Amino acid sequence: MVYSKGLRLALVLAVAVVPTSSMAQKSPEKIKLTAESKDGAVLIRVPLQPFDYALQLSKNGNSGFLSRVYMMKIGSSPVRGYRYIARTLAPGRYRLDSMWQQGRWSVCLEKGTFEFTIAPGRIAFLGTLDAEQVLESLQAQAQFKGEETQAGGSYFQSHDATPAPVVQGRADEDLDAARQANMNRSGALVELAELDDAAFGTSSLGKAIKICG
Repeated sequence: MVYSKGLRLALVLAVAVVPTSSMAQKSPEKIKLTAESKDGAVLIRVPLQPFDYALQLSKNGNSGFLSRVYMMKIGSSPVRGYRYIARTLAPGRYRLDSMWQQGRWSVCLEKGTFEFTIAPGRIAFLGTLDAEQVLESLQAQAQFKGEETQAGGSYFQSHDATPAPVVQGRADEDLDAARQANMNRSGALVELAELDDAAFGTSSLGKAIKICG
């Protein structure tokens, strides 16, 4: 797979353009929950890439401009492989709304995505997210439109043209491996999450920006 220099090495997207985010992501070994905890957590196995990317979640169907979103960042790695990522979340219904590459390129998943439930005192294991399929589609769209390089406050957002993300690795052995993924003695709280198909509408801010959600 070939990545353009601009598409791989761009700076972080200007804060003024992204929705308000709640940053509370932790590595799995730092998740500290008990069965009596008021919060829960999500745990996902993701592929490593030679660039940073991120997952953007919304809660209870509330998304769009100035809505609170929940980011899960995956740092770049020179070596391909997989990593578990996790973060503590308040109980509720969460949906994967979009993916970001390097903070400058995003793909809105309004035509097809998934949602899941976070319960108090439990860790919802989603499985292995095939992020590469979505990221490759995003890269192809950016290249087709000549948007491989972003500067200043500019960014690229794709709508309607990306397949729904696929989640694999949800067998019993995958769940067992997740429970042993340095979960800070919280492995017994890890449960396989029920994933439901979802879609959502998008809104516009004036005529210039189309909002994902």
